[in-house]
Amino acid sequence: MDKKLDWNCALDAVGGSAELLVELVTIFFEEYPKLIDGIRSSIESHDLVELRRFAHTLKGCLRYFGPTHASDLSFELEAMGRDGQIERATEVLSDLQIEMETLFPELKAFVASQSSDSDA
Repeated sequence: MDKKLDWNCALDAVGGSAELLVELVTIFFEEYPKLIDGIRSSIESHDLVELRRFAHTLKGCLRYFGPTHASDLSFELEAMGRDGQIERATEVLSDLQIEMETLFPELKAFVASQSSDSDA
């Protein structure tokens, strides 16, 4: 079930521009904590509209990197918000955070490799 990031898909999504992809990854690192906090808060307050919105936004961010388990989990949270079935939402959020922790090193390595390429 571990689907890693698809860098070919990511580069295709930005017209082959590694520089633009680095910008997107950097923005993602800034936005991710806000999205996770929003998902957590909306679960705690049972705000289905906000849960759906935050999960949808995170899913959209992740789509640049091809199909991943993290995007599947984001979709699952979005569907929970849409359908009003949030009994397992905290568990799914926890799984999502664990999955993202496995993807962060790959994202960071990409940014680092691009900055070292531009230094050369």
